[in-house]
Amino acid sequence: MRQIEVRDLYEGAVILDGFRPATVTALETRSAYTMAVRLHSTGQDARTALYSPADTVLLCVVPVVAWRVHHKYRDRSTGEAKGGTHSSSRLSPVDAVRRYWAYGVDHQTVVRLEEEHTVVTSTPVTLDQLPGEGQPTPQAAEMGDRRFYRLHGRGPVVLRTGDDVRQRLATIAEIHDREHGKRDERGNRLAPTHPARRCSRCVFGPNDLEPVEVVITRRYRDIDLSDLPQEWDYELSPAMAHARITAASQ
Repeated sequence: MRQIEVRDLYEGAVILDGFRPATVTALETRSAYTMAVRLHSTGQDARTALYSPADTVLLCVVPVVAWRVHHKYRDRSTGEAKGGTHSSSRLSPVDAVRRYWAYGVDHQTVVRLEEEHTVVTSTPVTLDQLPGEGQPTPQAAEMGDRRFYRLHGRGPVVLRTGDDVRQRLATIAEIHDREHGKRDERGNRLAPTHPARRCSRCVFGPNDLEPVEVVITRRYRDIDLSDLPQEWDYELSPAMAHARITAASQ
């Protein structure tokens, strides 16, 4: 998930509404201090939430567009391309792609420009929705896509199976029970009176120990230099990446 300011939201964005994904269906600026965001959650009635434009929300579906410049190495003495030596460079600022193409490197020949579309989807799940004991994680829909799990507030640690999630939660609970209780008058550690999910040393928020399913999809398409976004030099914002990926899939 990625934090994004409400002023940067766009129609089609999927954000975390409480602890439930919701799609932004409309945006309305009410004043310099208030924005109305129309949200729709699967199986739930649509609602309108009021935010300050500077408020931050969590983006559950993060689209990213980058480019790969494929090239072959040239023989420095003859200037000819070496047949079997091939590599690629991944670039995300649009201007970096243009500059690379314009100037290149004296010992490389650019042979192909490829656009990379990546979508990272994070969906909160319950423990009973995880794969059972000893079961593998279900494969993602397309070959090459990745599916794994994380704990909502515990950083980017990849948990590959339901067993990994349960083991990590058990480890956190064990440390909490052993180290986070008060001490008695003799200095002995007492058992804590509250669970790990309510311990300020274990979590920052109430949902930090909830499991999240993460699916990463990545697609490529060949393009020409003229197909790059025009009049834009930097990395595409989530809104721009969403629009470009959506247009390419139609």
